[in-house]
Parts: sequence; C-alpha cells; structure tokens
Amino acid sequence: MRKVMLKIKKESRVSPVTQRASRAFRKAFAQAKTGELNFPTSLDASRRVLKAVENPDIGLAMLAKIVIFEPLLSAKVIRFANSVVMNPTNQVIRDVRLAVARVGMDPIKALAMVLVMNQLRQSLRHASTRDLSNRLWERSVNVAALAYVIAKKMTVLSPDEAMFAGIVHDLGRFYLMALVLDYPELLENQAALAETINDLGERATRRVLEELKLPGPVIEAVMASGQYGKTMPPATLSDVLFVARTLSPRPDPFDALDARVTPVADAAATLGLDQSTVAEVIAASGNEIYSIVVALES
Repeated sequence: MRKVMLKIKKESRVSPVTQRASRAFRKAFAQAKTGELNFPTSLDASRRVLKAVENPDIGLAMLAKIVIFEPLLSAKVIRFANSVVMNPTNQVIRDVRLAVARVGMDPIKALAMVLVMNQLRQSLRHASTRDLSNRLWERSVNVAALAYVIAKKMTVLSPDEAMFAGIVHDLGRFYLMALVLDYPELLENQAALAETINDLGERATRRVLEELKLPGPVIEAVMASGQYGKTMPPATLSDVLFVARTLSPRPDPFDALDARVTPVADAAATLGLDQSTVAEVIAASGNEIYSIVVALES
C-alpha cells in the first residue's frame, strides 16, 4: 500500500558556527554504540518497573509490591485508576493494590514511561530546551490520549498499546535534548537546534526504544507513524499514531522552528482521512481524552 508522508522538507541555511556545532553533535551521536546510551540515574527506578512489567511470570500482586516502593508511580497509578476512562462509575480508590488491579499491566507500563520522560525533561537545565521539552511533552500526552480513544472507538487494536506508543513516539527527541546541553552554540540558535534534533530524531527514537527493550511491534509502529496507509478506520497501530499526530491540537514545537518543514495544509482532508468521522469520535470522547491527559500530566 502506498504511504503518504506527513511532512516535506525544504533547504535551510545556518551560520558556519552553528553548522560546526551541529556536525559535532551529529558525530557524537553517531559514534555512540548500542548499549552505551547514557540515561540519568534518576530513571533507574522507572526502568526497573518497565522491566518487571515485561516479565510474563509477574502477576498483579507482585507488580503492586513493586509500585508501592515507587511513590511517584504509586501516585500516578492511583490518579489514573480514578480517572473517567478507568472509573466511569466514580468508585474512588486510594489503595495502591486496588489501583493496580483496576488499571492493569499495560497502562502501568505507560505510566512508568511517563516518569522516564518527566525525569528526562527535568534534567534539562537550559531555558530553551526546557521550553521546547515542555511543549513537546504536552503534544506527546495529547497524542497518547487521542491514540487511546481512536484505537478504542474505531479499531480492534489495543487502546492501552496505542496510548503507550503515543507516549514514547517522540522519546528520541527528548533524549537528544538531554545530550545537546554540551553544545551551547546549538542552544543559542533554536532554528539550528530544531533542524539537528529533527534530523536525528528517528534514529534516536529507535535506539532509545531498543535500549529500553520495548516490544518490537511498538517500536516498529512508532517508526512507521510518520507515514499513512490511507485506510479508515485505521488498520494498524502506526496508522492510529499517524492520525493522532496529525489531528492533535498541540503543534510540534520543533517543526514550527524548522524552516525546512512545510505543514501539510488541511492535513486530515489532504491525506484522505475521514475528518468528520474522526472529529465525531474525538468530540464524543472529550471527557475520556481530558481525564487521560490530566492523569498523565499530573
């Protein structure tokens, strides 16, 4: 099936100083070998939870014991358990064990990844990277919520897996922003920074997702989500992500700064999406979308 690209690029110009900084950064990233990606030590706890959830022999009782010892994750699990999407009858839960049982394995994996991304964002000390990462995070959370609703209401795909894929689909660019702090020339030129991060983003995302040992189908769906198979309702996880990314009301902050990127005019109609159908689903699911966004951002 022919794929349609989400965006196109035009030629861009940058100064010699920023070009040298960009080349140095690209070279450093290219030379980093698999298994040598450096994550902040604050991510260790969340990575342990991710590893535990991937263990096919672990049960909810054992997972609850792990979650209890991670206060930030415990708070997120309880918040998510009491959200509209998980608690439509408004039966409030305050116990971590009960919250884990209500939420289940896959959403807890997504919440652990939220902590990973939050901790990456908090490691950014420069004002420009903090602002970009905050806006990128708002978009990622919105894409995750839309992907959940689209998968749940329009497909037979797992909404939990769609939400997880939405959360991690831009993880590579978050990781790159943590690395770029050592290249001040790029930090002082946001256009050059955006171009460099965009150019490395897909490779960085694959490497980080593989380093975290995330499921292969999720990785492949994320890597294919910049293209659309022109099916409605979406037939694959990558198409669900594409639709969510295209229709998200939160703009991509890097694309806005990258002069080479031309947004596709009226993307939904241009790419063959049944815009009215998707809009109806999204409108009818406003409370669910809002509750997911609040649970993930809190």
